[in-house]
Amino acid sequence: MIHIIHKIKYRLLNVSVLTMLMVLLFPIFPSMALANSDYQPSPWALSKIQIAKTAKLLPEDFGGQDYTTAITRRDFCQLLINGCRLFQYQLPDVSQFHPFTDTQDIAARQAFMLGLTSGTAEGIFSPHLPLTREMAVAMLGKVRLLLQADGKLMDEQPAEEILKKYIKDSDNLSPWAKISMADAYSRGIITGTDYGILSPKNHVTREQAVILTLNTLLYCDQSPIKAAGVKECLLPAPSGIYLSPTYQRGEVNLAWGEVPAASGYEVKIYKNDILAYSTQTKNNNLDFRTSSQPNNSSLPENIFGDERDEIKAILEVTPLDQSGKPSIFSLKREFTVLPKAGQRVRTIASRSQTSFRSQAEALSYMEDITVPVWQLSSGIKVPATITFTVHKDVAEDVKKIFEEIFNGKEKFPIKSCIGYSYRGSSSSSQHNFGLAIDINPDENYFIGRDGVIKAGKLWKPGENPYSILPDGDVVKAFKKYGWHWSPEMHWSNGADYMHFSLSGT
Repeated sequence: MIHIIHKIKYRLLNVSVLTMLMVLLFPIFPSMALANSDYQPSPWALSKIQIAKTAKLLPEDFGGQDYTTAITRRDFCQLLINGCRLFQYQLPDVSQFHPFTDTQDIAARQAFMLGLTSGTAEGIFSPHLPLTREMAVAMLGKVRLLLQADGKLMDEQPAEEILKKYIKDSDNLSPWAKISMADAYSRGIITGTDYGILSPKNHVTREQAVILTLNTLLYCDQSPIKAAGVKECLLPAPSGIYLSPTYQRGEVNLAWGEVPAASGYEVKIYKNDILAYSTQTKNNNLDFRTSSQPNNSSLPENIFGDERDEIKAILEVTPLDQSGKPSIFSLKREFTVLPKAGQRVRTIASRSQTSFRSQAEALSYMEDITVPVWQLSSGIKVPATITFTVHKDVAEDVKKIFEEIFNGKEKFPIKSCIGYSYRGSSSSSQHNFGLAIDINPDENYFIGRDGVIKAGKLWKPGENPYSILPDGDVVKAFKKYGWHWSPEMHWSNGADYMHFSLSGT
């Protein structure tokens, strides 16, 4: 009996200790749970989301839902109204205004009265309906016009030119969204889901919506964001204002989109990750192709000199406010400058000599090269090498091109290449000079404008593994070294999907 009583006391003691621990820890556990109850944004969006929180752009409960899910019409209107409130824009009184039967949300009604949105039908707002990317950008364009007294969207013609030049899926845009999308793209407010891809019909996620809104507000005026305690913010360089990813030395022209309310720009150029040049300018470009700028005649030599290797460079532009102080945000873009040897290659490509007098003369300029490639063996990609002939002055660059293709994430398979191919003294083909390369000729046809196949059998990128993907590893590698892909040259006689050349012909 005594033994049983001791066991009961021991168990009661354990229960008491456990109960006491739970009481002591109770204040800790709920706070930990609250701290972790909010969803976390994707790593790429984290810094911008934190800025939005600091500026009090986000509604208090915004983190209670997954950032990667589509944002609803109601939640996006709350973001827009918070942005207007941050800019101290006079918001309308909606106490007696009830335009919708399916919501009484104040932000939705205010957005309606400000002309930022309309219902999905008469008297219907559809607060839980997700937004597409083009819908969100169109609404943000209206916000920008509200906050910028002298602001306006671009005209139809320049909008069409930007879409045609830079946007690969512009045909997917609704007619009513084209101007607002082109306008936002040219200003760096939206950068696309991939290079040149806007995905206008995709739903905009909650984190994307925050960043688009923040980008719009920063573009209008950074001072309210700065006043809220934000110290620094990086915006993407405006994409529609073209900054080439690759230049030849002596051809560098750096341009960026004009930023409203900026009195000028602080410009820095980094060369191989080291600050090489800084200046302030009132213009929204630096043109190093001429010596027309004051005291800048030697800049191309100082920054982009005669080094044998290519130069990895970064342009960083910080707008200056009306007092000349740097803004809290800056624009940044990477680019590459090819060495002087690259210019010599271009001279070869455009030289006046249109043919060699004989095959023997042509061969004296050629060099056999062996490059690494991936090849398919029973459906499995295996490393191999192939050998072909090119002009000796481009041999080293071509080797680098194929090394980049080989090391690319696609592991693009190459079963055959044609470089130098003598086609007679009267032929102007770049193959005659060893300055053109055909890759997988059968699977990358030459098709005329009339739809008739002139060479090869097919071109089915994404379906046939040997077909070259636009903007894939192969195209990017060639373009990096100044070569051109035929379909991007808009030949009058058609498109040769196998064909890369220095001159573009």
